[in-house]
Amino acid sequence: MSASPERWHVVCSELVVADRWIRLRADDCRDASARSIAPYYVLEYGDWISLLALDESGDAVVVEEYRHGAGVVAVGTVGGGVEPGERPADAAVRELREETGYAAGEIIDLGATWANFGNHTNRVHHFLALGCRRVGEQQLDPNESIAVHVLSPDGLDEHLEQSYHQLTWYKAMEWLGR
Repeated sequence: MSASPERWHVVCSELVVADRWIRLRADDCRDASARSIAPYYVLEYGDWISLLALDESGDAVVVEEYRHGAGVVAVGTVGGGVEPGERPADAAVRELREETGYAAGEIIDLGATWANFGNHTNRVHHFLALGCRRVGEQQLDPNESIAVHVLSPDGLDEHLEQSYHQLTWYKAMEWLGR
């Protein structure tokens, strides 16, 4: 049997980039055998939310937007950043309203997962919104362009290209007992 892994020791850390979008640091680490792992880059993001919204008929309210990292226009769940001091459930309510113009009758917390625990510090909080209905217009940030679609949830997972959007869908379907 092999030995259990141990935490690395951070010898020093340098902030490489810090702006409104991202904090990137380079850590100089040593493992339990005193081997150097340097630089090891860590992205310090704030937490995110991912929310599958179902309207009063049970159809999914999804968003379609351009994702620059991958260079694609893709369908996804409602999502966004949790503001400093904001509870993830409150961020879910806010993002649903801002991105779609919808409000939920009920928000269900489906738990949180690490976004990418290899080099990200943040978690993704997954939610299911039930009984959603349109209550107004979108309230998009100046740099957002989002199309809202209402689709059947059956087979929707095959159209979600982002892994944590898929995970939100699977968690929601499990909660719904489908």
